[in-house]
Amino acid sequence: MKQYIVPILGFICVIIIFLFAFNEISNKSVEEGALTLDRAIHRAAVQCYAIEGRYPSSVEYLVDNYGIQIDGEKYVVFYEGFASNLMPDITVSLR
Repeated sequence: MKQYIVPILGFICVIIIFLFAFNEISNKSVEEGALTLDRAIHRAAVQCYAIEGRYPSSVEYLVDNYGIQIDGEKYVVFYEGFASNLMPDITVSLR
């Protein structure tokens, strides 16, 4: 029985390390997704300004007309437009 303890403990350590690494990669992926979404919304707002001569009044306008897709279960988008000729304040946060 003692001969199996070291391999079993080694296997358990490998599993723990694997789970920790998987969790870290998953967290990093969600953070990168937020950054990508933030950049996409900014690009779409600038594109809207270039095409229409004004910044969009809401992020819903970008979703409806410029192909932005927001995963509401993962991210919250704060979009605050001051005037149609000023770049809106855009913040993407994790839920």
